[in-house]
Amino acid sequence: MRARGRAGRIAASILFVWIQLGSLAVTPAKAQTSGNTSVARGQEYYEQSRFDEAISLLRDLVDRGALAGDDLLKAREILARSYVKKGYPAQGKDMFKAILRSNPQYRPDPIRVPPDETAVFEQALEEFNAPSTSQPASADTIRAAPPPAPVKPSETGVVVPQEKSSGKKPLYKQWWVWLAGAAVIGGIAAAAAGGGGGGSGSPDLASFPPPPP
Repeated sequence: MRARGRAGRIAASILFVWIQLGSLAVTPAKAQTSGNTSVARGQEYYEQSRFDEAISLLRDLVDRGALAGDDLLKAREILARSYVKKGYPAQGKDMFKAILRSNPQYRPDPIRVPPDETAVFEQALEEFNAPSTSQPASADTIRAAPPPAPVKPSETGVVVPQEKSSGKKPLYKQWWVWLAGAAVIGGIAAAAAGGGGGGSGSPDLASFPPPPP
């Protein structure tokens, strides 16, 4: 009897240890499949045209970083397709581009994905493959650039005064001024010569030529 009791206690101990090990093994497995269950539920929501519920469920998982790998890609695909069905193609396109950033080889299944969703994906793919125009210029491009053209004063907004032309010659360049001056000088010289000879009469001064018309 004593031997049977000891054997029973040993068997019970072994059974308890086995149950504990089994529970430890099952717990992480449940944690690993919780994401898959949520993604599968989101897929069911999409197939039932419950797009708001699919977006609410999967968007929260994606934003919290609760998914990874294939589960994350699948959740983003369902989100993109749900956005298109709700009439939000811009959000759907952004979600498709998020998939392409993580997996550039991704292409939606043409059998499962309808044409309206495929069209949005094609737009996302075109924008994803488009070259970026915001890249800085390389050193070779900077060296090859021509020097800047000289700026004209008028382009800088500074007004440069210019000499105005009246169309008339200066006074010292007109012929009658010089002729009048010569006549005056000649008259003064003649008067001086006449005064020196003692004559009573005053010498006739050269008359000025009439001014030009």
